[in-house]
Amino acid sequence: MEPKKTALVLVELQNEFLSEGGILNPLLKEVLDRNDVLNNLNRLIEGARAKGMLIVHSPIQFSPDYREMGTSPFGILQIVKDSNALVRGTWGADISPVISRHEDDIVIEGKSAIDAFSSTNLDFVLRSHGITTVALAGQLTNVCIESTMRSAYDRGYQVFGITDASATIGIKQFEDSVTNNWPMFSVPVTHAEFLAIGNNCGGRRDAKSAEAACCN
Repeated sequence: MEPKKTALVLVELQNEFLSEGGILNPLLKEVLDRNDVLNNLNRLIEGARAKGMLIVHSPIQFSPDYREMGTSPFGILQIVKDSNALVRGTWGADISPVISRHEDDIVIEGKSAIDAFSSTNLDFVLRSHGITTVALAGQLTNVCIESTMRSAYDRGYQVFGITDASATIGIKQFEDSVTNNWPMFSVPVTHAEFLAIGNNCGGRRDAKSAEAACCN
């Protein structure tokens, strides 16, 4: 893995999920607290930035009438609409101030779907910077992270999923996703393992080789 060809893609690090008072924050709080997700996210971001990796934010936002969802949303999108969450221009849709940010970080606009590649120019931005490796962290573990992970894998990126810098609604949902699904489309590693990976340890996609990939 070459840091200059690696992007840390941070999905939905927004007030609605991460900040006290966020509409969806109580749903994630069990996983956020148990896994120390906020502190791990900042350690991950600061470590990746120090190594020269590209830092990319991909927030999700909707119009006040949720027109992007069409006429009959269901599932997680229905939950968002019913909660009146993540409306563009509101505090809840802003990236949380608890997250370490820099003026050079890239913010991808236009995400209104589960997959961060869908409806955005994320792929164009990554390829324009010569990115071949993508590390994913943020929300929700089994929804937007997993969908983006599958898409990145299909596009030929080497993919890492950062296990202790992601959260979702419930411990069981988190563990099922990270244990059963993530290894199919990424190398699941902790933030510390990811930051310890050496320049010549890329090319592995399976979970069994994750430990071997973390070179000191």
